[in-house]
Parts: sequence; structure tokens; C-alpha cells
Amino acid sequence: MIIFIEGCRNVGKTTLLEEFFKQNTDERVVYYKFYFAKYIEAFDIVKHDSGPGVHYFSIANVLTILELNQTLLKDKILIFDRSIFSAYTWSILRERMSKETLLQEFKKILESELYQDCTLLFLDRAKEITTKERGKDYFDQFENYSKEKEIFSSILNDFTENIEDSTKNNHLVTFKNNFDRESIDDFIKLLSSLINK
Repeated sequence: MIIFIEGCRNVGKTTLLEEFFKQNTDERVVYYKFYFAKYIEAFDIVKHDSGPGVHYFSIANVLTILELNQTLLKDKILIFDRSIFSAYTWSILRERMSKETLLQEFKKILESELYQDCTLLFLDRAKEITTKERGKDYFDQFENYSKEKEIFSSILNDFTENIEDSTKNNHLVTFKNNFDRESIDDFIKLLSSLINK
């Protein structure tokens, strides 16, 4: 099973996951993050960010993990920090290809046999929460919470039928991060319940 941890930049995904893994003792649970921004900078792929090259660099990785979920990792519970939803959201945001082409492609993946036994855990933050610039990576310069959230919301709305297809054991769960200890505890409980369902 894969649990995709998704959401806009600066909603606290990595922090919440770090807190979860501090207390996790379940050996079936494996953390995975593709360090996309690091690799496109290290391998000088950034110059292709405005076209399909960077999109397919990201998507190829996700498709591999979806396939491994059904083969080598089928007995594991993979916690995937950002994945296919972020890949398509950011390709639309960066206009790497036409939105119509990207959405048609994404629909085919979600309808395929690859997208099964997947839970999307979508994180958001309370409206009153503001964050400061972090200097995290190349994509800081394009960060726009409102636009990213709008694209994510549109994708979730357009593909609800696939994302919440119980016949394929696919589910959607949402979580609001208030950036406090209670949110951390609630996230740990929620993720634990998804792992053990």
C-alpha cells in the first residue's frame, strides 16, 4: 500500500512526517521521498524546467514506485512524501505542457492498474497561518500558495472518482495542520489509523 502525503509547499508535510517516524515501530512502514529539486539542480536539468523534460523526469520515478507497490514492495506500507499529485500540479503551474494534455495523461494513470491500493492524505494549513521564506530550493522563486492550492483543488475535484475508488482500494483523506503540538499528535494518530486499517 502507498500513502501519498500531498499538499502545497509550506503546509508542514515533512515536519509532520518526521514526528511520525520518531515514534513509528512498524517495520512494514517505509518512508520514501524523491529529492526532485536536489537532482534537477545537481544534474543541471533545471534548464529544462519550462518543458516536458522535467515533468517526465518526475513522472518516471512515480510510475516506478507505483509498479514496485505491486511487486517488490507489496508487503510494505510506503509513505511517499510528495508524489504524482504534486508532479502534475507543478507541471500545470510551471506550464511545462498544456493543461489539457497533462490532465488527460494524469487521468490515464489514475484509471490504470498502477493506481491501486493508494491513499492520498492531503494536507492543508489553517487560513490564519503564514509562513516565511525558507530558501529551500530552486522552486522557492515560483512558490505561490494560492495558485498551487487552486490547482490541487481542481485536480482533487476532477478526479475524485479515481482517487476514492474503493473497488481498487483507493482513498482520499484530508488533514488541516495548525502548526501546533495538537496537530502533530492528531497527524500521528491519523497516519497510524490509515496504516492499520
